[in-house]
Amino acid sequence: MARLEALDLLRDIETATFRHAAPLPLKEDAHLQWQGMGYQIGGLRLVSAMGEISEILKPPRVAALPGVKSWVLGVANIRGRLIPVIDLHDFLGLTPTLPMAQWRVLVVEDDELVAGLMVEQSLGIQHFLEDTFESAPADALGALAPYVRGAFRHGGRVYYDAQLKSILRDEKFFDVVQEAE
Repeated sequence: MARLEALDLLRDIETATFRHAAPLPLKEDAHLQWQGMGYQIGGLRLVSAMGEISEILKPPRVAALPGVKSWVLGVANIRGRLIPVIDLHDFLGLTPTLPMAQWRVLVVEDDELVAGLMVEQSLGIQHFLEDTFESAPADALGALAPYVRGAFRHGGRVYYDAQLKSILRDEKFFDVVQEAE
């Protein structure tokens, strides 16, 4: 008898739960989200799709290379691979705004191309509603403009969507030899 009473009680609880449960949101009310890795260079907040950055590191020990442009900091041994480390500020003509203690290296790979791009700060994973995406004003971005797809707004801040792999493919990126003076 007690067993039947317990089953009846459980059925009553189940019925009451479904009766008072909030309905699921309608499909048209669901907002699509975009996520990427946030970082900062030259005081600008940037974000790149999760697949653009394979690793984030503290600045590694770098072996300088003779006869290269100032934005090529040298090469670093990262997990047994020699990777060129690039000062993204210098490459883009931007002035750093944070102390070097906060700087990080974003390892970017595109097929056989790989480089460590030095940035001011990692801002971690960022989430945005896709409908907050807008075109970015090219005049405010300077040399960064060719690599920016647009921008997201979140919490009153603008995060520019940077395509880091396109930097690795740029002809300017391969022009590393310092001209003789």
